[in-house]
Amino acid sequence: MVRVSVVTCVFNGAAIVSSAVASIRAQTLTDWECIICDDASRDGTWEVLQDLVGGDERFLLIRNETNRGPAYSRNRCIGKARGELIAVQDADDVSMPERLQSQAGYLDAHPDVCAVGSFARLLDGDGTPWGELRVPREPEMKDWLKGSQVIHASVMFRKGDLKDAGLYDEDMRIAEDYDLFTRLVARGRKVVTVPEFLYGVRWDTSSYGRKGFSARWGEARVKYRIAKRLTGEWYAFIYMARPLFLGLVPPSLLFMHHRRAFGRKEGNR
Repeated sequence: MVRVSVVTCVFNGAAIVSSAVASIRAQTLTDWECIICDDASRDGTWEVLQDLVGGDERFLLIRNETNRGPAYSRNRCIGKARGELIAVQDADDVSMPERLQSQAGYLDAHPDVCAVGSFARLLDGDGTPWGELRVPREPEMKDWLKGSQVIHASVMFRKGDLKDAGLYDEDMRIAEDYDLFTRLVARGRKVVTVPEFLYGVRWDTSSYGRKGFSARWGEARVKYRIAKRLTGEWYAFIYMARPLFLGLVPPSLLFMHHRRAFGRKEGNR
């Protein structure tokens, strides 16, 4: 058995996945494995991954025959994981060297916590830090109505709690992480964030291009479903307003706003 299983899904990430792989190799905790699912990429990602991993047996590469989305791909990785702890790693981000050791130690010391995330540095396309992303350390139930209260890609889960909650919903291609967290919270599980910068999120103008109005509409529908789950009230539809509004804002303006907000050290998510 290994201590921590890192799960990564990647789609057309040939140009950026090497940084993620290098950051896992650099971890101070050595008892890990990394399972990477190529979600039917068309840009040579599979060949790049094979070159990056080489003969390193700590990595397991799997490949979907057709594009199935991140929820399916992460679940497939979790199904092959041998560790009792599951750490998410996005293919275009990086983990700080002490990340796995710090989060595993936190979960050992806090048996009432099922998932722990961290603060994150915001990175340009070339990996240059430009800001900081912070979230509440111990959100309450009502806080989850506003949106996800953790940085998903920075999170380490207990595998048992993930399985009890039913893993990611494979029918979802957007906000599947938010859905999972609220299912955990609704079951009385505790999800927290440590106030350490253990993760780096690649966040540039291309990140906004992935979320057009149709994606925001899908996010709004998810928020409605989650609000109904957490409140059981008829007025849950009001929580659809924010993603719908954001879908009307040009991506360039939204990025400029976030540059101003998160580029300051005191900026909060």
